[in-house]
Amino acid sequence: MLVSTPEEAKAFVKRWMDDRKVFLKDSSDDTFFFAYDGACGNGVNFSAQQPKDVVRAVGITAKMLFPPQHLKILSDLDPTKRNEFFGNFRRRLLLVSPSFQLGPNLEAPEWIFFLKEISYDELTEGRLIEAVEQINRAVIWAATTLFEQFGVGELRKE
Repeated sequence: MLVSTPEEAKAFVKRWMDDRKVFLKDSSDDTFFFAYDGACGNGVNFSAQQPKDVVRAVGITAKMLFPPQHLKILSDLDPTKRNEFFGNFRRRLLLVSPSFQLGPNLEAPEWIFFLKEISYDELTEGRLIEAVEQINRAVIWAATTLFEQFGVGELRKE
């Protein structure tokens, strides 16, 4: 199905999420044409959305919050060691993930936001599946890396 408007994208994405039984809720607000929250079978949450400031593209996103015990360990690290850890972490993320952003700042991040964008001319069920899989792998990789480095804790998802 060729999609050319936000309304068509919204209907296509919602039907796809319903058919795959991954839809959780509509979290749209006045900044989005649509924002649908979903969950992978392994519990990783994601959102399929189109912000109003994005033209002719849909994004699959996930935001992974760092566990509180990891935030404490990271804040207690010597600044040089912390910068070294996050430098290596960002370089490795480049190889395993779609677009990402650490926030709220690079010196002491508390979360990672992942984004895979699909333009309207490529919006198919297969591309949605691929985007969700890429986001899912990126979240699992990031969480595993943190747990291996700092110990197992509770993974917080938003």
